[in-house]
Amino acid sequence: MAEIYSEPYHLKINNVIAENQKKDLWEFEAFEDGRNLAKVIGEPPEYPLHFTVQNDFNEWWVVLKGSLTISIDSDKEIYAKSGDIIRIPAGNHEIQFTTNLDPSVRLVVTQKGSEQIIDTDEIESSSQSRYFSKSTNSIHISLDDVINEFESSPWTSTILEDERNRANLICHNTGMSNNPHWHPAFHEWWAVLKGSLTWEVGDNRPVINAEKGDLIFVPKGFLHKITTISDETSLRLAITNPEDIHIYTPDDDYAPPPKS
Repeated sequence: MAEIYSEPYHLKINNVIAENQKKDLWEFEAFEDGRNLAKVIGEPPEYPLHFTVQNDFNEWWVVLKGSLTISIDSDKEIYAKSGDIIRIPAGNHEIQFTTNLDPSVRLVVTQKGSEQIIDTDEIESSSQSRYFSKSTNSIHISLDDVINEFESSPWTSTILEDERNRANLICHNTGMSNNPHWHPAFHEWWAVLKGSLTWEVGDNRPVINAEKGDLIFVPKGFLHKITTISDETSLRLAITNPEDIHIYTPDDDYAPPPKS
């Protein structure tokens, strides 16, 4: 059962996959943030699914492992691979997708209580010196295409923005850290899409070591410093609210006390 955590939370995606390895189809509710329900869904290879979405908000998916082919309202098929993002616009849409040759694992960012009506007959088996690019809000956001927009790192690209969320894709070089900051009014969370990073959060808490595919949740009010420790550049998707208010401080003295 998902919940809004009062302490930092680290979901190791490989552990979740290992716990569900004997299941062809599985779903894990990771957490809520007051605006979204984040859940992880695994599907077997070559698994076709057809369903209808009826809602008044945008839902979006991040492919964490594998790949899938998707069409929305019978439009042209989209091929999405690991790191790519699919946005399902608000409204009533017919969704058809098929996982490809390997098992697919995707992060689904939705709302609590949303309904997906499944047609079972169709089932056959904030850093220094960074540059912000313009928000795309496309149906399909290719990770490779976003990376190719930039000649060098570090950079940040705001790739999704609506009345509930802003999602920034952040690229940092080895050894680079963000400017430590905290948020007074919202919880922030991240999906690691490339590389290895550490999160130093609040006072007297263990350092979080995160790898590709992991999710990290930090409650509002916690100062956090994020550092890339892999030899390669890192990519992380940061999910905030649209106001995205950051309070930058030189040390913990100015931040509200971490919750005990």
